[in-house]
Amino acid sequence: MHLSLPLLAGLSAALASVALLWLMPLLGNALLGLVAILITAAALRAEWRALAWPTALGVLCGACLALALHLLADHFQLRYAWLYSSAALPGYLKMSNLWGGDEGTVLLLATFCLAIALPNRSLSGWAGRGMALIAAWYVATAAWLGPFSATPADWLAAQPSQGMNAHLQTFWMSLHAPLILCAYAWVLAPVGAALDALSRSGAEYAWVMPRYSRRAWLILSAGIGVGMVWAMEDFTYGQLWHWDPVQTSAFIIWALLGGVLHGARRWRADGAYARLLPVLSLLAAAMACGAMAVTRSTVLASSHRYIGTTSWLAHLTLAAILLILALGCLLAGRHFKRRVERRRGDWTLDVAIYLFAGTGLLALGALLQAHLYEWLGIERPAELKPFFETLTAWATTAEMDSLRRAFDQWDVNGYSLAHWMLPLLALFGLIGGYSFLRRCGRPRLGLLATLAMGGVMLGVAFKGGWLSAGYNGDGMLSQNIVTVLPWLDAALLGGLFLMASCVLWGALSLWRSRRLGNLRYSGGLALVHGGAVIALVGGLAATALNSYQQITIPPGTSFEQWHSVIGGMQLRVLPDASRPDFSGYHAVARVELQEGGRTLAGHALFQDSRGNPPAYQGPVRQLCEILDYHYARFASDRGYVLHPFIIRGWGSDLQVWVPASPRLLKQSGDEIESVVVVRRFPFLSLVWVGLLAMLFGALLLPAGGALRRRDHTAPEAVSPALSQS
Repeated sequence: MHLSLPLLAGLSAALASVALLWLMPLLGNALLGLVAILITAAALRAEWRALAWPTALGVLCGACLALALHLLADHFQLRYAWLYSSAALPGYLKMSNLWGGDEGTVLLLATFCLAIALPNRSLSGWAGRGMALIAAWYVATAAWLGPFSATPADWLAAQPSQGMNAHLQTFWMSLHAPLILCAYAWVLAPVGAALDALSRSGAEYAWVMPRYSRRAWLILSAGIGVGMVWAMEDFTYGQLWHWDPVQTSAFIIWALLGGVLHGARRWRADGAYARLLPVLSLLAAAMACGAMAVTRSTVLASSHRYIGTTSWLAHLTLAAILLILALGCLLAGRHFKRRVERRRGDWTLDVAIYLFAGTGLLALGALLQAHLYEWLGIERPAELKPFFETLTAWATTAEMDSLRRAFDQWDVNGYSLAHWMLPLLALFGLIGGYSFLRRCGRPRLGLLATLAMGGVMLGVAFKGGWLSAGYNGDGMLSQNIVTVLPWLDAALLGGLFLMASCVLWGALSLWRSRRLGNLRYSGGLALVHGGAVIALVGGLAATALNSYQQITIPPGTSFEQWHSVIGGMQLRVLPDASRPDFSGYHAVARVELQEGGRTLAGHALFQDSRGNPPAYQGPVRQLCEILDYHYARFASDRGYVLHPFIIRGWGSDLQVWVPASPRLLKQSGDEIESVVVVRRFPFLSLVWVGLLAMLFGALLLPAGGALRRRDHTAPEAVSPALSQS
């Protein structure tokens, strides 16, 4: 089989770098520095790209593979393996440590970026070199961080390895992190073409943007969904979403991509959204770098801070460079003559773009506000410190200072954000529903139906609806959220209106055309919008209608005794005699649930092998550990993870949380009562069904944008159907 010269160069470079870095890993950092220089030189000299970039990509792939092999082989003389891995881990978690540390994460991101840049190497201007320069930036950052450095001798003498953070020792680690990294790389992909589109005609943007942005949105949605599954099992979350700074950053990118994709098929270099969409693409790209910086920064309180904080400045600097370049190209483009064609468009799509962008910018404002308040040293108000006053009564003198610092550190004010975002969400559902109804052929009837639904939604927003009536005070909602439950109900109505309108439009489109091939477009749109609504309903219902039950076990109570639980079940918790190993840490408690004639059994409270978790004195401390993620972050350390026993079902998910107690761990202090918490989340299955429908619908939709030719030249005519769709 004949291999092209670039492909042969890439394969040879990959094999050579794997062999070199396996035998002499300490040469790796210098090799990465040379690769960064090679990529940059070829970005400046277009005739070098055909051979230089495949070679550089081969070296990067080889470096990633070599690092993974060192992790699998437990080569702890390599500092990266010593910091993040352990001999007790299964193979898939050792592999996952390739992105389990700051250095490996940057190296993998650089590899993704160069792989995406390679197919566009023949393009002119920024479109051809922009993504490669971003890859070079991250390769240089990886070389600076030093994934191939030697472990200091005193570290090795102290212990064989530091080991993987207990919170990362889960199957979801092997999926969530690489999906998010890959998504951020695709978000960065349109940067060069967007800069060209701002400063000149930028025909390449019409081909690059729809494809790359859709891939980014698709992979980011999948990554967020996997992260939600993970969050339900980790006590520093314990729920789907709580506007953690890193979650907020991902949401901002997701919302900006939503705005770009709603205008993708109508973008024209000389007309519709000529500057708006490139600006949104650049904002999303800068925010991808910003999200990486937020993940590594210690400024705000976050549940994501597991794998190092060294690279935040590199990410933040790149974000600033992208914003400066965007501003410069925007100013330069003012003198570029654009032939603006005035043609009748769909104003509902315009509203959708601005609503998506506005929602993302609203979340960005909340994130920047938190950073500003932390920088200015403004005190967090008492309503943003749940359980703090209770905890101060139980804390020891030695704990008080660190406890106060933990609760004084700002994070995103999710309560305020929800207050402003929910009306936008309701409006989005209403306008989106009208957009599909007016396409059904009866615009006046569509307008009347929309006005009627708007009136119903306003009434619900002031008086409440399903969630407001269903909330009974047994859940973990703050009063700040309880006050906006009516707006949650209005948002749900708007979402259901959008879904019903979209399904009706899809059915009518299929009936009128009598062509099953139309299902690829109309069915894809229906699945994307309908799936989003289903996931929204499930997520809001699970959050608003969740309930918990506290079971206090008095001192001296037999482990064999059963206790009544939600739904007529019986529960007991026993010390785990078998101590089965789960990915390098072991279960401490065995949970048994009886319902009718069947018994369900599983494990809870996972403990790292390096030592016992702290034994908190009293059930109040134990309860706070489970119910308040602020306190969970304070109480957590590298070697301890509280993991629930979960029973998943279509109607609801049941979690049994067993905190550390002296009697369960067979320590002294048997006279102290302990507590078990049972939490119920109804309709959680709708979240996963909705997310899967969204992803399948996005895959089903045909690719394409305003310009469909691969050579990036404009067709002589654009069909009205395409320009208006």
